[in-house]
Amino acid sequence: MHPRSDAELIGLSLPAKPASLEPLRRFVLEHFQSTGMAPTLALKIDLVLEEVLLNIFTYAYAPDQAGKVTVECGSQTGEERFLVRFTDQGPPFDPLSQALPDVTVSMDERVQGGLGILLTREMSSFQEYRREGDFNILDIYFAES
Repeated sequence: MHPRSDAELIGLSLPAKPASLEPLRRFVLEHFQSTGMAPTLALKIDLVLEEVLLNIFTYAYAPDQAGKVTVECGSQTGEERFLVRFTDQGPPFDPLSQALPDVTVSMDERVQGGLGILLTREMSSFQEYRREGDFNILDIYFAES
């Protein structure tokens, strides 16, 4: 499910701080609009962007550490899929290996955390995590269905 080459992706790197949320969202959503894919996917992409980025801003780096986040995106030639790739240099963390919350129990009984991972899985068609050197790389694919 990988893009044919990383050259098909365009990216933007910014400080891993909340002030970077809007420029990164604009960057991805503007690029998505140029693909001609169903506009209904934009809402799903936007929700996942916000969730993943806020988690990176909050957890990937220590408060006194100046970290960066890179967001790359692109559509796969000849396929109706759009990829958003998140890269950071925080400690190794695979969000996809985390247990999903039990949403059948009441809020009082529920263990805190995990709703963002559930949202990401529900809003996207495929997700993949890998660690390359000092980098966490999370690929999230969106498809028309």
